[in-house]
Amino acid sequence: MKYIKVDRQSMVFRLTSLTVIIILGQAVLLSLFLIIGGVLSTAEENAFSSFSGKVNNRKDYLQREMKLRWTNMDPYVNQISDQYNPQETSDEFLKNISQSLISMLRATQVTGAFVILNNPGEEKSALYIRDYDPVLNDYNKRDLYMVFGPSGLARDLQIPLDKIWKNRINLNTLDSDFFEKPLAIADLSTDSKLLGYWGTPFKLSKEDISIITYSMPLFDNKNNLIGIIGVEISEQHLFKYLPATDLQKKDSFGYMLGIKNPETGELHTLVTTKAIQKRITTANEPLFYTTADATNSIYLLENRNVNWKLYLSIENLGLYRNNTPFQDNQWYLIGIMKENILLEYAIRMKQLLLISFIASVFIGGFLAYFVSYRFTKPVIKAAKKVKATKTAQVIELENTGLAEVDELLDAIQITSNKLLKTSGRMSCIIGMLELPIGVFEFNDSTDAVFLTDRLPELLGFHPKAGGSIADNKEQFTYILNELLKHPEEAEDDVYFLDSTPGKWLKVKYTHNDNSTMGFILDVTDEITEKKQMMADRDLDGLTGIYNRKAMQVYMEETLRNRNTNFTSALLMFDLDNLKSVNDTYGHKWGDIYLKHVTKHLSKISEKQQVLGRRSGDEFTLLLFDFPSKDDIRLSLDLFYHKLRNDPIEFPDGSKRSAAISSGLVWIGNKELSFEEYLHIADELLYDAKHSKKGYYVEHELPVSL
Repeated sequence: MKYIKVDRQSMVFRLTSLTVIIILGQAVLLSLFLIIGGVLSTAEENAFSSFSGKVNNRKDYLQREMKLRWTNMDPYVNQISDQYNPQETSDEFLKNISQSLISMLRATQVTGAFVILNNPGEEKSALYIRDYDPVLNDYNKRDLYMVFGPSGLARDLQIPLDKIWKNRINLNTLDSDFFEKPLAIADLSTDSKLLGYWGTPFKLSKEDISIITYSMPLFDNKNNLIGIIGVEISEQHLFKYLPATDLQKKDSFGYMLGIKNPETGELHTLVTTKAIQKRITTANEPLFYTTADATNSIYLLENRNVNWKLYLSIENLGLYRNNTPFQDNQWYLIGIMKENILLEYAIRMKQLLLISFIASVFIGGFLAYFVSYRFTKPVIKAAKKVKATKTAQVIELENTGLAEVDELLDAIQITSNKLLKTSGRMSCIIGMLELPIGVFEFNDSTDAVFLTDRLPELLGFHPKAGGSIADNKEQFTYILNELLKHPEEAEDDVYFLDSTPGKWLKVKYTHNDNSTMGFILDVTDEITEKKQMMADRDLDGLTGIYNRKAMQVYMEETLRNRNTNFTSALLMFDLDNLKSVNDTYGHKWGDIYLKHVTKHLSKISEKQQVLGRRSGDEFTLLLFDFPSKDDIRLSLDLFYHKLRNDPIEFPDGSKRSAAISSGLVWIGNKELSFEEYLHIADELLYDAKHSKKGYYVEHELPVSL
């Protein structure tokens, strides 16, 4: 085995040793700075904070649905209570309240609504109506099913019977807590809202779907207890409000719902949204966990049946008021993430730190020695000779005594001399191609500029002016820099030249040593065609405003970039009377009606709005960066005033003003997703259609956004 002789006094040895020591010291210092400076711990804290924030946002959203929508039954409870007559039979009473119960089902957007009477016997008189998909309401009741109730009533209401239908409900055959618990505390208060109870998941029969319920005592108008009233939410529908992609795009563990035992304080699984969650812990056992980050309520699951480390983010849903009978039955939203996903960045930093430490020492020492030994002196000498040679001058390089280096220098010398001979011919060939392209090159040490024949024309100069530009590098660089001040948005290296006619030019250039070279290509036809394609993609064909997909993209971008010191709002509009116009005058006039309203919507605030058509007669409008809410209200009042005073003249000579209802939600400092804002605005639009048709309803939440 050969050993390389090393002269300890040589520059190679000293340079290599110094390089290794410096690299080793830097690696140690970097590691210490990262550890002592808290970079790794901060990375973990940021991961925990992000995880907690996602779960907390989802908790807030679910909490609003459960407390403000699904349980918003007060108006209907009063209607039903007022209709009770002890002289009537149970079936007559259920028939009288059927429409109110259906209205409650629609308004709360749950999967089921029910009234169960507390009559003697095991079987109770009941009216239980279900909507398997409450989001897609069918106002002809074709989407409803009767689960319990008189079959004759189902026939009168034209509602089909559910596959598990019974005339009466037998509470002995199912988990009856949802009925028994509200009744057991009915004597504590006549205010039903204080006695509401969230029932744990169960099935009405073996063949039925799993559901959770919210029920409370039902009193007549004389405060006599007559039964219970409530709603159901199927687990399948509940899953839509707990998307696993919140936490992780792929292979997410998602969310669970849990409930604490008021006596032991143990947290038990209540609802699992994914099959893999059932494999995490043993059935009927509580979740045991230790604190990982108390600040962000992050815990490490201990009794897991898998080898991965799993972290939990646990948030109290706060379903019950204080000092109410069931305040100890607290529900929790539980987010689950694997350690290698949650702490991916921190783990990767540790691994990279170790790898970089080892690699830097070995690779740095290896390269320092061989580069120093083989190339230091001869390569530097040859490089200086190459740099000193002018572009148009033949290169002559001396041998260094190193075969590989000499071979490289010979190749450089031969190639450079060949390029000198072919550069002139390449210019001629470019001209012969008749492409809208020009090439330029200039040197830092001279005033001359090499230009191909087409380049002056591309820059908007007469071809005869090419000579003067070529002789004046300062003038040419000024023209080029002016062009580079007008980049085309979303295009790489494309700039707009304000000439007659205007054109788009692609400019690519590079600066090597003392030389700058590049080309300019006319891409006007390509950009024009692309802009037309983008317009066809993003704009609605009838109204000329953004279509649904483009609208969401631009609105989400605007929401991210808005000035939070100013006021912004999102509105959902629904055109009134469009069906009447279509039925009376035909769809041509319906289109005119739509375009007429679009014209007025587009003028609310042309520079501070994003407007799109969401569906046939629905529009979405984002108003942003207004000084105050009053300025937005003033703009909307002016819009409605102008719309009312600009009637459309129809073929029969009649004149009618267009009308449109809308719901307005204020954009708050606490970030919600675009879909969540749109959901709230859609609810308010629904209120406007029923209470302020032809005007807008403002968003007012009891909690601050």
